[in-house]
Amino acid sequence: MGLIPLALLLMVFVLPPSAEYEHSTNRKILPILKHSDSSRYAVVFDAGSSGSRVHVFCFDHDLALLPVGNGTDVEFFALVKPGLSAYADDPQAAAESLVPLLEEAERAVPKASRPETPVRVGATAGLRSLEGNKSEKILQAVRDLLRDRSTLKSEADGVSILKGFQEGSFMWPVGNLGKKYSDPVGIVDLGGGSVQMAYTISQENAANAPQKPDGQDISICKGTNSEGK
Repeated sequence: MGLIPLALLLMVFVLPPSAEYEHSTNRKILPILKHSDSSRYAVVFDAGSSGSRVHVFCFDHDLALLPVGNGTDVEFFALVKPGLSAYADDPQAAAESLVPLLEEAERAVPKASRPETPVRVGATAGLRSLEGNKSEKILQAVRDLLRDRSTLKSEADGVSILKGFQEGSFMWPVGNLGKKYSDPVGIVDLGGGSVQMAYTISQENAANAPQKPDGQDISICKGTNSEGK
């Protein structure tokens, strides 16, 4: 879900033995700007079906991305596997799986900035697929983790499940940043448990589009989601 972290950024203004851990610093956006006293940070967790990822961004008052730390990379990124849905019957273990990512994210943010740095957790298809209240129990465990063990600025509504059409709706403006509205590109997000497509159509075609089935969040005007959730 490569576009999800940036999409979530727009909204901001004990690890098991089988888990895998990676750290990547190869994503860059030029030009690189210098830090100032007005620099701000944001931490975004992308809780996907196949794994959980954390992204740390730094930006200025104009939301231009700045290097994270002393290097030139404008994003800190790390991941763990499996995803939260693998702990469907153990919400506490699900939350604990995020601890290594949380610790890495906090180290990437200057200590003085942590209390004012918002943290967001966006879960996708993995948690959407769980039955009953299992997803909500996991979300609550994550909220408790951030409240009790994090120095970042967390809020209860900052931990949630994104609906499929939201993923598509958020991805479209991110994928078309800097492009003319008259010449946009379509976005296809091939995730571990769902597929989202976002693209523009004419007003006439939108008016003639079929109605979505009852109980499903498929919307041709807002986005298309293969799983209908």
